[in-house]
Amino acid sequence: MSFHALLSSPLGDILLSADERGLTGLHFTDQRDCPHLTGLAAAPEADVISQPSAGVVQGRAARALKAVKRGAAAATGELFPADTSVAELSASQPSMLRMLQADTPAGALAVLEQARQELDEYWRGKRQVFDVPLAPQGTAFQQRIWQALLGVACGDTLSYGELGECAGLGAGHGRAVGTAVGSNPISIIIPCHRILARNGTLNGYGGGLSRKAQLLALEGFAIQ
Repeated sequence: MSFHALLSSPLGDILLSADERGLTGLHFTDQRDCPHLTGLAAAPEADVISQPSAGVVQGRAARALKAVKRGAAAATGELFPADTSVAELSASQPSMLRMLQADTPAGALAVLEQARQELDEYWRGKRQVFDVPLAPQGTAFQQRIWQALLGVACGDTLSYGELGECAGLGAGHGRAVGTAVGSNPISIIIPCHRILARNGTLNGYGGGLSRKAQLLALEGFAIQ
């Protein structure tokens, strides 16, 4: 059984879920697949991110934007030069957990608190690798893809095809790999935001392409 807590972040409210083995979920509360729980107010229908590949950022179709290393993009400029929503957090107080169950056992509470602390360090640029134990629930194929995602380091990106190769899969698994990536229940920590289309475009993200762009910008990419 998973226990749940709400956490504010510079990219919006997050629902954390954990059992005594590890973290089982990390969802932005306006994601289409965010669990519906007692004590968690549902996002207004108009605000729910129902199409992971949809959206417009500064007048451009977000799915057509590309993520490139900052050094290579200096001549063309960056999409978010004035965006400080993540950087400003370094001057703010750490967010606190709001537990949704009063009877959360100590083991699950410890996992949730570790996730909160490590996310706070990540937002501040002080952490690139997460150590919180993970316990995502999924099929054997999904687990295989999620494990491969954990091997994509901060500051790196892969295409869906390259991710499949890292998971030991041959050609022809692109659609299945994409579906497994889209089913990732622990955003950010299992870093599906680091997976791009073969041509480098952002393509899609369950938490919204604007968030994907900001996560990649935090990790050293320019979005153009």
